[in-house]
Amino acid sequence: MISVDNVTVEFNGGTLFSDITFNINEKDKIALMGKNGAGKSTLLKIIAGVSKPTRGKISAPKDAVIAYLPQHLLIEDNSTVFEEASKAFSHLVEMKKEMDELNIQLETRTDYESDEYGMGFLRSDFTRQTNEFSGGWRMRIELCKILLQNPDLILLDEPTNHLDIESIQWLEDFLVNNAKAVIVISHDRAFVDNITNRTIEVTMGRIYDYKVNYSQYLQLRKERQEQQQKQYNDQQKMIAETTEFIERFKGTYSKTLQVQSRVKMLEKLEIVEVDEVDTSSLNLKFPPAPRSGNYPVIVENVTKTYDDHLVFKDVSVTIERGQKVAFVGRNGEGKSTLVKAIM
Repeated sequence: MISVDNVTVEFNGGTLFSDITFNINEKDKIALMGKNGAGKSTLLKIIAGVSKPTRGKISAPKDAVIAYLPQHLLIEDNSTVFEEASKAFSHLVEMKKEMDELNIQLETRTDYESDEYGMGFLRSDFTRQTNEFSGGWRMRIELCKILLQNPDLILLDEPTNHLDIESIQWLEDFLVNNAKAVIVISHDRAFVDNITNRTIEVTMGRIYDYKVNYSQYLQLRKERQEQQQKQYNDQQKMIAETTEFIERFKGTYSKTLQVQSRVKMLEKLEIVEVDEVDTSSLNLKFPPAPRSGNYPVIVENVTKTYDDHLVFKDVSVTIERGQKVAFVGRNGEGKSTLVKAIM
């Protein structure tokens, strides 16, 4: 079990969150939720040991392995895929024998799409530079480094941002069926719902801990906020009535003790807070567009290569006015390249 004990983070005199405490159990699959700026990524970095809290501590067994996938990849561009993934074993000399056995399999196996093989790299990919790969494949390299460590706790900050549908489905299955404890930050609601059994919300410097998945949490949060709003309204009504009594009778001798009692009560009163709701949104306004032709995009026999690498060949597609088109495919198949070519 890993414990977060009274963790407080302060920036420039302000408090991001205060005295946060919770335990992470062996099979917990936790969604860390909250509006942008609430401190989710900061809390994840503290648990990972990347950042230090202002006060408080993270307690874990001495041999516990915590693996962290940041939102922004930290892959170096001067190494190969194999060299990058092998960093997972840099402090595990005792696993040398197992690594040798795995390397033999890597040299001989070709079942790249099997569940056991995993992330889908070809043998020929192992000696390629990491900067040759798309964002989705670079994310897979980071995931390889994490999964090879067999961690007790996996911390994932927006892991689906660069992954294709197949990779997301594979990751979901792994996290549900093979991973130990997991904490994930993600705006992909379906992904979060499929993998989590607990939701921790960071809001207004504190946390709410729900032993349910994301969809159930949303309903419980709504009920909590409705209850808070009712308590706040009732309290404000009481404050208004008490203030009116004080103002009305503060000069009346027979009411002096009652007035003083009510003044002291207001001074000691703890104001009910209604947790903030993330209502942030983008307000965009586009000028009216002129009517396009019937066929705004016509692609004819387009081929793209990078040196000796063929991305796609003889692509022809016509997009009619008003059509809504999805480009789908695995990471690295050329979706973004085709879009850039059209642009």
